[in-house]
Amino acid sequence: MNQWGSTTYGDPCGECDFLWTTAVSSAIEYMHHYPLAIGELVEGRTGTEQHPDLDWTVSEYVLHVADNLRIWAERLVGVQGRGSHVVGGYDERVLADARNYKSLPIEAALWSLNRSVGDWLTAVEDTPKTGVIMIHPDRGELELSDVVLSNTHDARHHEWDIKRTLVESN
Repeated sequence: MNQWGSTTYGDPCGECDFLWTTAVSSAIEYMHHYPLAIGELVEGRTGTEQHPDLDWTVSEYVLHVADNLRIWAERLVGVQGRGSHVVGGYDERVLADARNYKSLPIEAALWSLNRSVGDWLTAVEDTPKTGVIMIHPDRGELELSDVVLSNTHDARHHEWDIKRTLVESN
């Protein structure tokens, strides 16, 4: 098990309380329900709500999670059956600017999230549970379990960001 997540965020995460000892099956189950949970959370909201301590609006966080899951799904598909493989990093802020997150409404963000979670779940299911190692420039060697936990943490952490944003905007 790669220690990048617990070292970077704490175990549990110092903000969202994610446990890095979460079973992979529980993390996958959480992701199955994630689009519906986020949809219910933002129902009746504009998506333009922004917490004073955060850089992004609610819609931008939803779009970030969607893009992150899509990128990791592509990486998983790319390494299937290849054993070890180097994957690149990306700058989430540059991607947000390139995709102009600010211009996309919450409905588009939720649509994107739903599709990316589906693709991510398929990629996770299709990836062999052992023997696939990715080499990430910042995180080192990653197995499927590391990717699942890291991606689930990102989703949960930003769900926490969205919740506190919506509480602040009431």
